[in-house]
Amino acid sequence: MWRRTARELPMAHIHLPDRAFSIQFLIFCWILVAVLVTTVLLLARRQIINAERLSITAMVAAASFAIFQVNVPFVSGVLANYNAHAERGRQ
Repeated sequence: MWRRTARELPMAHIHLPDRAFSIQFLIFCWILVAVLVTTVLLLARRQIINAERLSITAMVAAASFAIFQVNVPFVSGVLANYNAHAERGRQ
């Protein structure tokens, strides 16, 4: 059986350098997430959760997880190579 080595497998994530996001952006994101989670929880408390709705939610969550594992191509290369391009630009 043929096995692929780690070097041949594409990356499914990127590593951002320290201080890649400003503190204002991070605070904005945390506030946005807190508002969205609170809204969803308040709406969910008012509704009855049946088996059909729960299974649809689980399938949508699984599909969204699978979609985020796909590499996104860009003109300058794959997004996973962001750090390599940034390092070359600084030199």
